[in-house]
Amino acid sequence: MARRTDPPITPPARPEPGSGTGTDHLHLTLPERGGPLDWSGPRAVRHAALPWLVMLGTLDLHRAAWGERVTLRRPRHRAVRLAGAHRQALCAVLEAAVPGGPELRLDWSGRPARHAAGPALHAARPADLPAELLGCLTLPPAQALDAAAPFLRRAGVLRAQLSDGEELTDLHLHPATLAPPAPALHALNIGPPQATLGRLWLGAPPGPDAHAAAHALFVPARAAARQSELTRVARAARLSLDLQGAAQALRDGHALPEEALQAAQRLTRARGAALLTTRGALLQTGTLDAPALRCAARSLRLMRGPGRAAPPTPALLDLGTPGGWTLLVPLTSPEAAGGAWAFQLDASAQPWLSDPDDLIWDTLGRAARDPAHATGPRGLERRQEGGVTLSPTLLSVLGSLGDSQIPSQIAGRGLSHLTGDGGAVGGAYLTAPGGPVAGDAGRDLAASAGRVTALRAPEVQTELWRASGQGEARQLTLPGPAPAFLSVSPVQVGGQTTGVLALLHAAPPPPATLPLLSVLAGQVGKASEQQRVLRDLAQVREQTFRVLGRVLEYRSFETKGHTDRVTALALRLGQALDLPSTQLAHLRWGAYLHDLGKIAIADDVLHKQGALTAPERRWMRRHVTIGETLLREQGLVPTEVLQIVRHHHERWDGTGYPDGLSGRDIPLLARLFAVVDVFDALSSERPYKAPWSRADTLRELRRVSGTHLDPDLVETFLIMLESPAWSGPPAEPFDTALH
Repeated sequence: MARRTDPPITPPARPEPGSGTGTDHLHLTLPERGGPLDWSGPRAVRHAALPWLVMLGTLDLHRAAWGERVTLRRPRHRAVRLAGAHRQALCAVLEAAVPGGPELRLDWSGRPARHAAGPALHAARPADLPAELLGCLTLPPAQALDAAAPFLRRAGVLRAQLSDGEELTDLHLHPATLAPPAPALHALNIGPPQATLGRLWLGAPPGPDAHAAAHALFVPARAAARQSELTRVARAARLSLDLQGAAQALRDGHALPEEALQAAQRLTRARGAALLTTRGALLQTGTLDAPALRCAARSLRLMRGPGRAAPPTPALLDLGTPGGWTLLVPLTSPEAAGGAWAFQLDASAQPWLSDPDDLIWDTLGRAARDPAHATGPRGLERRQEGGVTLSPTLLSVLGSLGDSQIPSQIAGRGLSHLTGDGGAVGGAYLTAPGGPVAGDAGRDLAASAGRVTALRAPEVQTELWRASGQGEARQLTLPGPAPAFLSVSPVQVGGQTTGVLALLHAAPPPPATLPLLSVLAGQVGKASEQQRVLRDLAQVREQTFRVLGRVLEYRSFETKGHTDRVTALALRLGQALDLPSTQLAHLRWGAYLHDLGKIAIADDVLHKQGALTAPERRWMRRHVTIGETLLREQGLVPTEVLQIVRHHHERWDGTGYPDGLSGRDIPLLARLFAVVDVFDALSSERPYKAPWSRADTLRELRRVSGTHLDPDLVETFLIMLESPAWSGPPAEPFDTALH
């Protein structure tokens, strides 16, 4: 978020947590670009500050950093529940502890803060633009500031700060002859009041040249800020469509539940995501903090607890994760059985969290109501009683339910037909979270219809599992003051019992009930088997590609781990570009197979230590076309994978091979993979070279940007390497969701 060309002003020492720090203000530090907010204060202070922190935008932080007082007002409506929001003050103020420094103070006490006086602030005045500044109007803000530096020095500017809505460029212009630097006694805002995008710091009152520079720098900064907002909106729209497409593919039986979860994770920019029940996580993706996830499950149990009739609303939780929050989005479809999505977010400027009209909230709300998203590996859905009319032939109805493809949907719809007018007062579909039933295993209520309170009792569920273990449908009578009559049928997958369907009757059921329940159990078992086969096929294909890539790695004497490294790097870069899940899968497979054609290269050429001769070089270059041919003959490899294999040695300037493509004529995934392949080749040890240092590797990437490599992708890659999230553990290359 911030880029500095010189160390910032040294702020006063930050107070230690709990040492005079009340519960009405919080100290925080301006983060680097994209990094999480850093603050000090005890837990009570963090909770009190949370409703204000989620309202902060990047420009709010920048404006406070250069000395403005940013006022935040309590909203009338919220998109998310926040602990302590009901006690929130009417307004809060964000300002710098020292004007121009990175230390900020968020205060909601209503009392004026005491801090050192800042420089005298001057309002911008109209001024003619000199010819020297005209070129700055069309440059990006950081480049415009660099280009205007000589003019700024002559105008008496000692320091300039300029924001593009995402990054704060901080340029120090103190004359080298002054030691210590001259104090900045005057300041001139860049832009009109309430819409400033930067500040000029001067040792004397600003003259006409300083006002002209402020006007010239405001033009590119305003254009960049507008472009940043347009890019954010376009991204949200594109990823919203991706989430809707994942839901449709899930309903059609062409995708796994993990794919929809990953699409939601990309939409919210979460580090990790999970599909939760009150028992814990069923699905996980990304990097997750396990203790915070357990706390989120406990919070979900409270939100879904007895006596809470209204559907729970999304909640943002501060669970003690360093630099992060947890967002709980309950699944509110009638089929959902107490499930929720949990997203672990960076505690960074994300103002959409506090804007109920933002497109992200609209998309998440529709997803929460969609029963397709409530489906885990064995289902999480529940059908409620009412609104279902029995067909004349109930057997035909139950037999047609298999078109849904989702086990819990089939079970819920079938149980709805068999309850009420069907004769039973309630029905339930229980699954074993750990797989096949073993002894007194834990159970999940995956679907239900009618009155199921009695079926939730642990002793009743134990009896149901015991009866289903015999492998056939049975009738049971539970003794008690009011005897309960049960119809039980096991759900089997691959000869193993993975679930049980049960109907609760107020009187002995008719003889046709067990055969009908057995038909429904068969449909649920078929759908479960299809999901298992789909997942197994995805895993077999994934592991085959990965093993093949590693075999080629050993044959060509590549550094051990090259395949997994470039795969992990490529996926991270793809995620930074918000590529959809299908493209991420193709990118991963292309990374595995990019050097497949080397299998046909002679050993004396492949393992040669010195420079290759011209004929040997021509032969070596054939590995890309050989690899593409081998894969194309299989007929099942996606086009984007073939493009990576064929074109990952093309160059941005058109001097690469095999086709001499240039610029954006080179397929995107091939351009992306080329960046990470070059990075790994430089930074890793090879038989013919020692590994380059990180600094030398990054310097070389910048040198070949725009000639060998796509300059935009190189810039994104470098930002990714410098981000705080880069220090975390790499994601596993295999992910069943990206099949």
